[in-house]
Amino acid sequence: MRPAAITRWCRGLVVAFSVVLLGGCSLLSLTYERLGTIVLWRLDSWWDLDDAQRRGLAEALQRWHAWHRREQLPAVADALARWQTLAAGPVDAETVCREGAALRALLRQASQRTIEDLARWLPTLSDAQLTHWQRRLAEDDEQWRREWGDLDPDRSERFKRTRARLESFYGRLDEAQRRWLRERLLAAGDQPELAWAERQRRQADWLDTARRLRSLPVDAARAEVAALWERTWRSPDPKLAAWQERVWAQGCAWLADWHARATPAQRARAVAQLASYERELRALAANGNGR
Repeated sequence: MRPAAITRWCRGLVVAFSVVLLGGCSLLSLTYERLGTIVLWRLDSWWDLDDAQRRGLAEALQRWHAWHRREQLPAVADALARWQTLAAGPVDAETVCREGAALRALLRQASQRTIEDLARWLPTLSDAQLTHWQRRLAEDDEQWRREWGDLDPDRSERFKRTRARLESFYGRLDEAQRRWLRERLLAAGDQPELAWAERQRRQADWLDTARRLRSLPVDAARAEVAALWERTWRSPDPKLAAWQERVWAQGCAWLADWHARATPAQRARAVAQLASYERELRALAANGNGR
């Protein structure tokens, strides 16, 4: 997966944590401590929650956040420690894919922890709330088309965001590196029509499942939400699933190739950034265990 796409790996509750991890160490602690509030605000913007829903989801988010701090922050910190060793030298695509798969496994585990609460709260959404959700998704679609639908990396958000993400870790890119970045993005052969198709499929799937859950008993609702998450992570459409796998493999090769072009000073800066994130996450985990 391209660096600019990392924060779109997951949906719902998991999105906020990815943003926290990649958003910068100076804000990490403050943002993570407020993670439940941030996610609740996002859900409210989608669903236009009533008071009872807001209270119930706030309690669910508090439980999820406590679990995540206890169970996943140490694992993410361990990953960051491994990445420091890897970032000090060259890495191959296989190693990048392996480490990415480990992180993706954590994100899938985090999404699975939401199954019980989603099975409880999705069926409470009224027709008006589902209409509101659909309208908000359409607004997000317009923004997506503006930012990601343009294949020219010089005119789209892809080049700007990818460069900004790389520079947040490695420091300023020189002209040759920026030129390579433009050429590599253009040569990647992105297929925004497939990304759009999967986006639309996923959105419709969530809306349809929310409607269908209303008529199901609790156990069946849980099974439906579990299956929904699986379809979110991997498209049931064979063509789209194959595209997802190609994007993943290309992203591993892309990142390995980029890292090979980083200077020793840039690699050292990346190691320092990762070490800073690791310290921050371990402090957050320790503070949570002391409560």
